[in-house]
Amino acid sequence: MSDNPTLTADNRASWLAAIWPALECYREACAPEGKPEHDQEWDEICTAMAWIREALDLPEEVSA
Repeated sequence: MSDNPTLTADNRASWLAAIWPALECYREACAPEGKPEHDQEWDEICTAMAWIREALDLPEEVSA
């Protein structure tokens, strides 16, 4: 997590930066690419994260 901003209450970008690494670990360990149901689940997770980013009024480049 060294490339991510320090998690603080007043830095909304840090919130997403803290969540993305955990989601990526989930993707690798529990929902690997190649199975349609896993790919659909990952697409939905990414869509939800994009909506959260938009609701927080953050730029697109906020991710892990």
